[in-house]
Amino acid sequence: MSAFQLLTINIKDHIACVTMDRPPVNALNNELAKELTAAFLALKNDPEVRAVVITSARKVFVAGADIAMMKGITETKDLGEMLDFDRRLQFANSTLEDMTKPTIAVINGHAMGGGTELALACDFRFIAETATMGLPEIKLGLLPGAGGIQRIVRLIGRTKSLRLMLQGNALSAQEALSLGLVEEICRAENLMDRAMELARDLARQAPVAVAEIKRCVNAAQEMERDSSLLCDVRGLGELFVTQDASEGLRAFLDKRSPKFKGL
Repeated sequence: MSAFQLLTINIKDHIACVTMDRPPVNALNNELAKELTAAFLALKNDPEVRAVVITSARKVFVAGADIAMMKGITETKDLGEMLDFDRRLQFANSTLEDMTKPTIAVINGHAMGGGTELALACDFRFIAETATMGLPEIKLGLLPGAGGIQRIVRLIGRTKSLRLMLQGNALSAQEALSLGLVEEICRAENLMDRAMELARDLARQAPVAVAEIKRCVNAAQEMERDSSLLCDVRGLGELFVTQDASEGLRAFLDKRSPKFKGL
């Protein structure tokens, strides 16, 4: 895997941990967007990886886009540069969302703007009790442009999403949980352990079946009902002929734990 300057990747027991580290607050710029995309593509294609955890080495998860960089772009009126940056963020988040492996955001610090958008592209979100989330772009005269609008509306509905984005306020961990933005609040010292517990459980499942379930769930969000049902049928048919399915059925009858190989 390529060397990275702004993040590290550690893989153990089929779980990849991606840790962002762009001082001081992991503000998103072109370089970090490019590295995240490269990392997600590499992990997507790595057969040894069965689950992906994303977190930060800083006290902030991601503070949002690099405001100094964006201010420079607005001063030069270089719309092309701004759109290129936005597309890089969109592609990184879409690559993460489309990954056929479970993804978990470990929000160990504030996740504002692009940080919330990155977390929303994950399948599951764990948050520290002292962390906050939010989409405050309205206060800059902007909007969430990296896919956050589409994902938050799907997750919590139109009315709650609209109020959150139009007010632009930071949400406490408890507020984020109440809205359905995160699955669990943890004390800071227990946060990674709780996320890794889920990651280990998911990594033990049949990789091919996990991939098909994720494809079908994503299709259910995008397609009309009959097309989504066809996707389910196709996926189930492909799974029935895999070695993992045979192993899972045999293990159930033998009353033992299955040993899945991703085949």
